[in-house]
Amino acid sequence: MLLRAWVEDPKPAKGIHFADQTGRWEYRSYVDVVRDSLRVSALLRELGLPRGGIVSLILAQPRDFVAAFMGTLLAGGTPSPIATPMGLRGGAQFPDHVARVLRAATPAVVLSDAALFEVAQRAAKTTGSDAVIAQLNWDEAPAPDDAAGRPLADLALLQFTSGSSGHPKGVRVSRENLFNNVEAIHRWLDWSASDSFVSWLPLYHDMGLVGAMLSPMMASTELWLMRPEQFLRAPLRWLEVLGRQGVTGTTAPSFGYAYAARRVKPEDLAGMDFSAWRVAILGAERVDPTAAADFAALVEPHGFTNTSFLPAYGLAESTLAVTGIAPATGARIVKLASDSLRDGAPVTVADSGRLGVDRPEGAGWLTSCGRPMHGIGVRIVDEDDAALPEGHLGEIVVEGTSVAQGYRTDEGDTLDFSPAGRPTGDAGFTMDGELFVLGRIGDSMKVRGRAVHAEDLEAELARLPGIDAGRCAGVFGSVNGIDVAAVIVEEKTTDWVDGVVALLRSLTSDSVCVLVFRGQRGSILRTSSGKPRRRVMWRQIADGEFGGELVLATDPGALAGSRVL
Repeated sequence: MLLRAWVEDPKPAKGIHFADQTGRWEYRSYVDVVRDSLRVSALLRELGLPRGGIVSLILAQPRDFVAAFMGTLLAGGTPSPIATPMGLRGGAQFPDHVARVLRAATPAVVLSDAALFEVAQRAAKTTGSDAVIAQLNWDEAPAPDDAAGRPLADLALLQFTSGSSGHPKGVRVSRENLFNNVEAIHRWLDWSASDSFVSWLPLYHDMGLVGAMLSPMMASTELWLMRPEQFLRAPLRWLEVLGRQGVTGTTAPSFGYAYAARRVKPEDLAGMDFSAWRVAILGAERVDPTAAADFAALVEPHGFTNTSFLPAYGLAESTLAVTGIAPATGARIVKLASDSLRDGAPVTVADSGRLGVDRPEGAGWLTSCGRPMHGIGVRIVDEDDAALPEGHLGEIVVEGTSVAQGYRTDEGDTLDFSPAGRPTGDAGFTMDGELFVLGRIGDSMKVRGRAVHAEDLEAELARLPGIDAGRCAGVFGSVNGIDVAAVIVEEKTTDWVDGVVALLRSLTSDSVCVLVFRGQRGSILRTSSGKPRRRVMWRQIADGEFGGELVLATDPGALAGSRVL
């Protein structure tokens, strides 16, 4: 098994570089990392952790998190990461978030660092939890214990989802789910001992945890780990690892590549060589071909090739990875005819190109997310769950050995999943065996049988004068039987209002009531991974509780008697 081999035969010549606050890196060989993990294992056993007991991890520093996660597994427990304050856009929401997660997780132990220890204590008290609240202190941690022969828990991970539709839910991931997905990722990337990896993604999130931490670690490859705020402050530091250390792989959402392209100047890359960089995974959100083209223009003069872009599709309910573009092949981008976006109907490709090569104008472009990984299947179904042929738009269903066991909520373990098929709630289609993803079905509106997706609306909003990408969100719903499209913009002025209304009229119809809200920065509620919590915001709008200023309603009479106005 991957984990046993990693513990019993750690590679002394390889290890993890942890970014510090001074611009330097703290290096720990895999021998050191295994030793740290076994010290945490000993600590948890001293605290009385039973086999299969949940250990909630509230740890901001990557070195602490890595050791705590692996130590929990080696102690026979089930790790359950909790998003730290940076991921929640500041600390104000953090105590409530921790309390909600603890209520659902029912942990035996909550392991925290010194900075977050009091929050953990208060949250546990709020929920009436009888968990042991412990602090990870390396000066006081016990000596490594012997994990040989100790059975692992059946549940290897309780991964709380981002919660874009409400409060987070814990996805129950078995050890077979977890390590099958890691092996699928290794096969997809054709991972070898000569590869290396760098990531700034949060380790509490499935993409950062499984894709950027566990997968490289289980292959014992050299790994560089930054925190998200370190990347945001200095994206050049991320590129320096790739361009000066000869690192071969990284992963980021589309916005990460776009952010680096905006913040890093061509002259900053002087002397860098990206010719060894063969894996640039794009995931967690729909890929923006324009962002990829801008990033490629920045790094290609230094040896980067566009075939290194590897768009992928995944979700926590399938552990992580589902599909991905094969290395060195390149990804296709397509623009669909808008009148072909009907559930169950064939899509029509109006234009096409190559990711990182062509820089398309306008929204509506989709990027191939590749083929299913080893042991994983994908099918597209209509509203009656009937299978659809290639090229037809429907809901994506995932099947195979990585499909998790089900959810855990504050009502207990609910909704067991089936490896024979887990509906994702995402709309998409396949073409030539490759998956194209449009967006969340719940985050779309049907207009004359055609689906308008919030991601498309937001991409178009960001092109309007006076509106910045990441400062706008689209929300769909209905009131009094009237379809409503609401737009929230975090800007001080309202010069952009007429443009927003014209855009919505072009995308929807006169029968749709348009609401335009202006809010302060932070008005758009987001998940721990930065995605808009559209369904939560819609409920607030429908109940008249949304905090933004309503600056325009195109048909207020249609909303008479509701609580919206």
